[in-house]
Amino acid sequence: MEDNISLGKILSNSRDNLGLTQEDIANKLHVRKAVVSEIENDQLVHAPFVFVKGYIRAYAEIVGLPNEEYQPYLEDLKKQYSSQKITELVPKDKKTKGSSKVLFAFLFIFLCALGATLYFVTKQDKSNLVEVSHYISPPTSDRVNS
Repeated sequence: MEDNISLGKILSNSRDNLGLTQEDIANKLHVRKAVVSEIENDQLVHAPFVFVKGYIRAYAEIVGLPNEEYQPYLEDLKKQYSSQKITELVPKDKKTKGSSKVLFAFLFIFLCALGATLYFVTKQDKSNLVEVSHYISPPTSDRVNS
């Protein structure tokens, strides 16, 4: 393994030597052509590392690249994906803000519906009430003087 040749370049050269196109490899791997292009250009594929590792193994098998030749590259790639996961944690806060807005909207609608329900229930109950003010006897003069 030469240090100045990347895994993507090795795979690309092997593919060219077999007369295959990126489209041929993509069809055999059942992925988009862009994934093959990202692998060949040594870019991080936007997929979990376990999938990328499988893509590279299958690609290497198609072009006849032995396991020993690409394994060190996978170890370096794993480190890159591990460091990328840490930086990807930051944007999740934006998702939390969006979901909190949805939660707030849901709570607002729920409270409005609850308030309307309580209003109509208590409005109906008030129509059945009997006014009791005429049952209260007026104060007697004995209580007023004491």
